[in-house]
Parts: sequence; C-alpha cells; structure tokens
Amino acid sequence: MSGFEVILTPEAQADIRHLDPSVQTRVLDRLEWMGENVELMRHLSLRGDEWRGCFRYRLGDYRILYTLDRLADKRVVLKIGHRREVHR
Repeated sequence: MSGFEVILTPEAQADIRHLDPSVQTRVLDRLEWMGENVELMRHLSLRGDEWRGCFRYRLGDYRILYTLDRLADKRVVLKIGHRREVHR
C-alpha cells in the first residue's frame, strides 16, 4: 500500500501559518500520517452543494477539509481551521 501525495492549496498554507506553533506541529504531523494511511481512514463527507466531493478530518477542535484523487494518489487539502470557523 503506497501513500498519497498531500497537496496544500494556497488557502490551506495560509491557514497553517495563522495557527499557533503547537497546533501547526500537530496539523503537519497529522497531514503526513494521513498521506501514508489514506486507506485506513474513514472519509467523512461534507454536506451541501458547495462542499460536494469534499471530506473532513477531525483533529481536536480543528478540522482539515480535503478532496481525494484516487486515480492520481493525491489528497488536496482545501482548508484547515477551528471547527466553528472552517466551514464558512
């Protein structure tokens, strides 16, 4: 089982830069883990037309929103943020 390439959109990169350093470390470690363990994860779909084809991953009070391209073995991270703000 090979890992997925994790690609951060410019918005996701900016989101990471705005997090506290301790949270940044947790998020980056988890993104690496997610790329290596994509087949072991349960991908939770987001609701609504705006989020069709997108998934979320819970990391404490933070959420990672992403899409999967299984043919190209890529995970594109769209947004990262606190749970009460990330879906806006």
